Amino acid sequence: MRASLLSILLFVLAPCLRAQPVVTFQLNLESLEKEALLSVDEEPRVYVLGSFNHWEGDRFELTRQAGASMYTGTFEMEGQAGDTLSYKFVIEKGPGRIFREDNPDPSNPDHGNRRLVLPESELLLPEAIFHHNEYFSYPVIFEKQKLLSDFQQFRSILEKTHPALYDYTGKSVLDSLFDRNYRSIDGDMDFESFLMLMTEVISLVGCGHSSLWIPGAYWNVAPDGLFPLKLQAAGAKFYVTGTLGVVVSVPTGSEIRSINGLPFEQIAERLMELISADGKNRAFRRAKLGQHFAVKYALAYGFSASFAVQYIPPNADKPLKAKLQAVGKAEVDQGKKVRNELSLKELKQGQVALLTINSFGYYGEVPMFKSFIDSVFQVIDQKGIDQLILDLRGNGGGDPFCSYYLWGYLQPEPLPYFEDHYGRYDTLANAIPLPARHFTGKLYTLIDGLGFSTTGHFCGLLKYHRVGQFVGSETGATYTCTGNAT
Repeated sequence: MRASLLSILLFVLAPCLRAQPVVTFQLNLESLEKEALLSVDEEPRVYVLGSFNHWEGDRFELTRQAGASMYTGTFEMEGQAGDTLSYKFVIEKGPGRIFREDNPDPSNPDHGNRRLVLPESELLLPEAIFHHNEYFSYPVIFEKQKLLSDFQQFRSILEKTHPALYDYTGKSVLDSLFDRNYRSIDGDMDFESFLMLMTEVISLVGCGHSSLWIPGAYWNVAPDGLFPLKLQAAGAKFYVTGTLGVVVSVPTGSEIRSINGLPFEQIAERLMELISADGKNRAFRRAKLGQHFAVKYALAYGFSASFAVQYIPPNADKPLKAKLQAVGKAEVDQGKKVRNELSLKELKQGQVALLTINSFGYYGEVPMFKSFIDSVFQVIDQKGIDQLILDLRGNGGGDPFCSYYLWGYLQPEPLPYFEDHYGRYDTLANAIPLPARHFTGKLYTLIDGLGFSTTGHFCGLLKYHRVGQFVGSETGATYTCTGNAT
């Protein structure tokens, strides 16, 4: 009797114990190897990403077949027979150098990914070829027709969407430059050359909010040939403030005079022409060049395994020479100093307050920012502090809903933040009431060339209404925004 009941129970449970669908993937990399786009010596890892693993991780890794360019992998897939899954192949050439397929199935509305339908039991997918784009090897080369199409799109976007395209450079001049650079695309072109063509145009617009970004995929293949010193502008000169992941003989504080035989003044002028800034502002261009010199130099002058540098050490008159080894993008990124301080400190035994705001970019945390500002002026009021140093150095701007709130405490009388009503900032064209702890003491605002966007608007109000004194160099922004930023 017991045996019969057990047989019945197993029969009932059998459908629930059905094995999960099994899928075998096959990827042939022979064509990449023949074109010298991929080498076995690189020991590439190959795996599959898809909707079945939330497009994350490397658990579904394929194995190279002995003596062949074929990679295969057989995996149990979660889901039911008939489910449609999307996926793509991924090649990892080394740490951080990850290449995902580009549009392998254009007919698939799911971003052009591959797709499969889960089987009842097992599915052997046909042999696949890896679909790559131009960002798979260096140099990155684009076909002429793609370049022409991209340049036309670039021009169309600026002409149709930019609200102040001809404020600083007349239409005839920009049109002439558009036409000249378009005509210069007479064949296939590498990434850097094409970037220079577009950058020459957009930097003349005079809008710091309009610039070109470099795709992250480019740095997957770009050489490790970047300048290894941190630089900072001081007036018309540039000085060493540190190194990027290497030990060099050039001491901190040295003035750079030349690189690879070119006078540094010539290099700086060329690179500053390729930086977008509000109007003709040179302070912003100099500050940004110091921040991003290694990348800007490589894009304009090429990557280099080493750099012959002439420099003048601190407290010296005669220039010295040094040969510096290049670094990679990873070292440059690690060397970037992120300064995002929001703090209040008391100086001179509580007689002076130092309020540091390196960013107004608290878009999702406006209530927190407002609470902080309220607490600052509560402390100032309670302790009777009548001297305030406001440090805005390096402040690249942010949310006007933050800066207007600070302005409310410093304004001489109820005043609007913006002159006109702008979209979601409509209310900032109304007079801002004076808060209970409105500051009436002495204000000293520290500024530099990296002050941009909202920081420029805020400082414009301080200047126009003669609130306090500025200490430092010209900001990198105007009191208006010429970009389509709202």
